[in-house]
Amino acid sequence: MQQDVRYRNRIGGNQPYRDDPNAPVQLESFGHPAGYGYGNHLSPMMDNHNHNISDTDNWKKQQSTSASSSPLHCLPCCGNNGSIDPNDDPRYYRDDFNDFAWTCNFGTTDEDGIWLNQSDPAGTIMSMMVWILLGYSCFTITCVAQTGGIPPYQAFIYTILVVMALACHVKTSLTDPGSVPAAAVPTEDQRKYDRLSMCSQCQTFKPPLSHHCRICNRCISRMDHHCPWMNNCVGAGNLKHFFLFLLYTWSCSVYCLILLGYNYFFCADEVCEFNIVLTQLVRIMTVLCVGAFLFTSSMIMNVIYGILTGIGTIDRLKKKATNTMGDSEEEPIPLTDIFGIGPWYTWPFPVDPLFDDYDRVMGFSTPQRLLREQILREQHESSQNKNNQSAAGGGVAIGEFPPV
Repeated sequence: MQQDVRYRNRIGGNQPYRDDPNAPVQLESFGHPAGYGYGNHLSPMMDNHNHNISDTDNWKKQQSTSASSSPLHCLPCCGNNGSIDPNDDPRYYRDDFNDFAWTCNFGTTDEDGIWLNQSDPAGTIMSMMVWILLGYSCFTITCVAQTGGIPPYQAFIYTILVVMALACHVKTSLTDPGSVPAAAVPTEDQRKYDRLSMCSQCQTFKPPLSHHCRICNRCISRMDHHCPWMNNCVGAGNLKHFFLFLLYTWSCSVYCLILLGYNYFFCADEVCEFNIVLTQLVRIMTVLCVGAFLFTSSMIMNVIYGILTGIGTIDRLKKKATNTMGDSEEEPIPLTDIFGIGPWYTWPFPVDPLFDDYDRVMGFSTPQRLLREQILREQHESSQNKNNQSAAGGGVAIGEFPPV
């Protein structure tokens, strides 16, 4: 019986690749001069490993044996190749190959190099309002400091909090929240244990806990909700930046209320008296701070609840509507799946996290990445076999000095 093999167009090329997990690997189908896949320059490597691409049965046997013996986990970085560090855990490898588009245009498709939602005018306006309101608050605090109502260093601290909040806002808006590419395939563990599904809108693999956003027109991995204030979805890729934005905005509102309250209740000098214009600015500022404090407090509790339970906002609303909250099987989200495995001092800054297993966090893999895993696994096993043979035979490896 002939198997059902789907074909899709690769990014940056018109040649299709085989989307069949049981088909033999053909490196030519992944090669592209723009940088997508390894291409034909790795064919000699496959020849050195004595691979017969046309022999499907042998390939299947070798693939299943190597996959079961040493599964690899992706550690994505920036660059153009991958490697396994012999000093680290051999189950992990450093994948610094860039699978994203190289074009410098804005959008939410696979061909767009910079992620930016342009299909929601209301979200664009609300996103700009965040900048206007935070800028207004910083201007008001600066005016209060100039009149002597608060010390200048306190206004400087508030300005730093505003800058961090705006930086996190930009990072949340311009970061891919975890969009599922057209070439997405299930991971090895998902093929064994999970029930696989397909998005009816994207016609692609739909990872667990992902949802299709009708505004971004993409499936988002571990999607929590679409935030109009960010003009973007909140998912596995930008949850850290969104959470930091909430924390910094909450800190701004609390700190501003403390400064204004101190000036109102404890400052009785003439320098603390405001003119008519500054009085109106402070009144508006107080109302905005109270509203921001209540809103961000609610959102922070919502995000913390999702982290502790592993249930996003959309999934929680669906479970409450069907009264199935007690049947939830989700697990809490580890902090390393949000802030990455980098040093702890990088957590408060809006820098992209480095995940220990990118495929597990996102819930999908790609044929290009699986191919790189296979090649790296074979290279690692070949080097280990050579070292074992050299140690057993008493030989000396090339480039190394014999023991004295």
